[in-house]
Amino acid sequence: MRVGSQSKLLAGLAAGLLALAGYAIWNATRTESGSTTIERAPEIPSAPPREPSTREPERTRVEAPGARPAPGTSTEEFFSPGRVRGQIDAAPGASMPAQYELLVDSPGSPTRHYVFPGAERLVTIDLPPGRSVLSARGDALASRQLVIERAGDAALPPFRLVLEPAGRVNGQVLDARGAPLAGLPVALVATSNREVRNVSSDGEGRYSFADVPAGAYRVAFGAADSPIAPVVAAQVAPNDVLEVPPQAMPDLGEGEIRVADRANRPVAGARVFGAGQSGGFIDGVSDEQGVVRARFLPAGTFFLNVAADGNRSGQGQLEVSAGRIGRAVIQVRD
Repeated sequence: MRVGSQSKLLAGLAAGLLALAGYAIWNATRTESGSTTIERAPEIPSAPPREPSTREPERTRVEAPGARPAPGTSTEEFFSPGRVRGQIDAAPGASMPAQYELLVDSPGSPTRHYVFPGAERLVTIDLPPGRSVLSARGDALASRQLVIERAGDAALPPFRLVLEPAGRVNGQVLDARGAPLAGLPVALVATSNREVRNVSSDGEGRYSFADVPAGAYRVAFGAADSPIAPVVAAQVAPNDVLEVPPQAMPDLGEGEIRVADRANRPVAGARVFGAGQSGGFIDGVSDEQGVVRARFLPAGTFFLNVAADGNRSGQGQLEVSAGRIGRAVIQVRD
C-alpha cells in the first residue's frame, strides 16, 4: 500500500470518529436541555376518589329556606311522594309581609310551623299520609284553611294560599264564682266551612286568636263539638279587633278513668273518649298506670269508649259532680 493511500484512509477514519463523537454530544445536550420535539407532559398529582354527589340538580332545587334536604339526602328522597309544592300570594290590594308563617295541622301530631321571608312565595313541604290542614299568616294577614288528603304514594298537586287582610278575636273566661279560669280550651269555628282553631286561656283566663280571616265565627268553650257553655257569635272584620265579653262557665268537675285488662292490670296507651250529657268531651291516652285524667267537665254522665292495642276495646260511664273528681274503671276485652 502506498503511503498516500494510507494517509487518506487514516484521515477518513478520523473524520468519521469526529462526526460520531459530535453527534453523541449534540444528542446528549438536546435531551438534557428539553429541546426535543417530543416532550413529556408534567405529572399531575392524582385526585382523591370522588364521592357521589348528594346535591340536587339545579333545576329542581327548592328556594324556600328550611325546605331543602339535609346533607346526605338524595334527590329521590327529597322529592318523595309526601312532598307538596305550593304558592303563597297576597290578595289584591294587600302586600306580602316581610315574613309569613305556614302552618300544617295533621291528626295526632303537633302543629308544624314554617317561617319564610315574604319574597319566598314558592314553597315545598312534607305532608304525612292522611288529612292535613294548611294555612298561612303574617302581619295582620291570613289565608283560608286548605285541606289536603294524601293517599298512598300518589303525587300531590300544587296548592295555593292567598293572604288577605285579617282581624283578631280576644276574650276572657271566668269560673262560676267570677275568677279567671286558666287552661280552658277555647275554639274558634268558622260558620261557612266549620274550620276550627284552638287555644287555651292563660293565667288570667284570657284567650286570643290572631290573624283571623274576615267572616262569621262561633266561639266555643271546651270542645268545639260539645261545648260546656253557650257559644258566642263573632263577626270578624279586616284590620279590626273583636273583644268578646267575659264568659262565665258553669260549676265544673274532673274525671279520672282507669283502664285495666281482665286480670285488673293497668293498660297503658289506650285511648279513652266520649261526651257528656251536658256538654264536655273526654279524649285522652292512658299513662303507665292506665289512667286518663280530664278537667273542665260539667256535672252529669259521660259515656266513654276505650280502644287499646291488639284490637282490644271497652265501654263504660263516668259520673261527674261539680267541684269533685269522678272516678271509673273500664276493662278492655279482645
